[in-house]
Amino acid sequence: MSPIVGIFKAGKNEKGMTLIEVILTTALLSLLLVASYALISSGLKMYRQTLDESSDLQNARYAIYRLSVAIGQAKDVRVVSKSKVEIKMPDNSKVYYYLQYGTLYREKNGGKNPVAELSFIEFYQNPETKTVKIVLKAGRERGITLQTSVTPIGAVIGIKP
Repeated sequence: MSPIVGIFKAGKNEKGMTLIEVILTTALLSLLLVASYALISSGLKMYRQTLDESSDLQNARYAIYRLSVAIGQAKDVRVVSKSKVEIKMPDNSKVYYYLQYGTLYREKNGGKNPVAELSFIEFYQNPETKTVKIVLKAGRERGITLQTSVTPIGAVIGIKP
């Protein structure tokens, strides 16, 4: 009989595994299960964090886009408060954008629509050039901060408000 076959061939008196073998096998399996759980848990946590950051970035980008387009097309812009801006459109209608309870709203003709979820927004206006600087933040912990400056077309071509 070859030595390799002898290892796998049980003798006449061997009927099963010893208690030590069972304990060692159980301990090794437990370690593998704990390591697997930790790996999967860590992966899920990273996935959720990435998903939240992606959502925050999308909200911030959409808000800055909508505000930039609206202000860029305006006849005139007036910063009402640090978190509210009044935009006078070419058809002389007024549109307001403001942050309330973590949501950026667009209000026109008494109708109010949510635009994006933000945690912070501020508007600054240069009185001479009418350029509006927008600074906004989306997200709670590691939030996304974006800023831009936009000059209304009315100020560029000299339209009187």
